[in-house]
Amino acid sequence: MNDNTFIRIYNRVDGFLKFPNLKKSEIGIQVGFDLSSENLTTDVIKMYTRTGQEGLIIAIDPDPLNHEKLKGLITSRNLSIKTVQKGTYSHQTIEKLILGTRSSYNKLESIKGDPSPSYTDQYLEVDLDTLDNIIAELNIDYSKIRHINISNNGAEYHTLLGMEEIFRKCHNLNLTVISGRPFQLGQINDRRDYDVVIDHLTNLGFTCKYINMKNSIWWGFVNKLLIKRTWIYNKPVFGIIMAYRGDRKLKFYQSFS
Repeated sequence: MNDNTFIRIYNRVDGFLKFPNLKKSEIGIQVGFDLSSENLTTDVIKMYTRTGQEGLIIAIDPDPLNHEKLKGLITSRNLSIKTVQKGTYSHQTIEKLILGTRSSYNKLESIKGDPSPSYTDQYLEVDLDTLDNIIAELNIDYSKIRHINISNNGAEYHTLLGMEEIFRKCHNLNLTVISGRPFQLGQINDRRDYDVVIDHLTNLGFTCKYINMKNSIWWGFVNKLLIKRTWIYNKPVFGIIMAYRGDRKLKFYQSFS
């Protein structure tokens, strides 16, 4: 994968905008990651630019190819990253993971989607577990968990339902949750998923903000239009819920890509 000077600068800038409240020596959790790109621009690395060697990133994803590539990077660069090869859900189970043309399109069979060329006819049987169970097994200091980024193609709300212990122990926490995807992938019981997620988080004491990506200056204009030369303004795109509880409010410049 390409990892030149421009990409490293881009990762630092994007990490600063995505995870501004995450600091050195703290813990960030990335649920769902993609290393199928030609460039090393995964959120795991962007989050790592915030915590550094003194902190810890926990990278969780069920796709073995992602882990094969990430473990090579961890070893060669001595990165403070722990990997967990599982999917996250509201309870423990085993399910089919429908593979996409790239790993960021992978989705669980039970998650409603629409016919798309992004999916293949291949699948894997994967272990699903709650984020509560996964984190408990790692024996880490909950007070150091400061940002959890959840991006697992329609399983975000189910992941949040499996975080009761984390929400009980982590009083100061920032979240970013992908939502608002087009069509059925962005629906929960005939409601838009961001409405369901925001209601859930608000009841847990979080303050939430939702933004559609085409309304993001960083993602829509800079990242997509200027850098990637892609026009997205008349196309359906996803959004992001940014939420906080405790001592670190959302920054006015916080964005996503």
